[in-house]
Amino acid sequence: MNTAGSSNVCRFFTEAFAPKSSHFYTPSAAECAGVKTNPVWQYEDLVFSITAASAGTCSFGMTPLYRLYNDGKSGAPNHRYTVSTSIHAAMLAQGWVSEGVIACVPM
Repeated sequence: MNTAGSSNVCRFFTEAFAPKSSHFYTPSAAECAGVKTNPVWQYEDLVFSITAASAGTCSFGMTPLYRLYNDGKSGAPNHRYTVSTSIHAAMLAQGWVSEGVIACVPM
């Protein structure tokens, strides 16, 4: 699945916050390994690969993919992913926490 310059993406699922549930995606091998040790999260699989960001930046023809976290404010952990800087800014204004650029996607 993994090709040069890309990272495999781990997908996790939890129902620990019933009646709410949540999926979590990460292209970071270290983060994936850490979440696997958390019994609240069920590891589902490597689901796709994505272009890795280099120190939070993307190469020409690619755009940053941002991940934001609600800090559990809705009663369950929730993440949002966006390539839009205006959506990113609006979510920050609503109290979401930016987790930065996690990968790069084609423009």
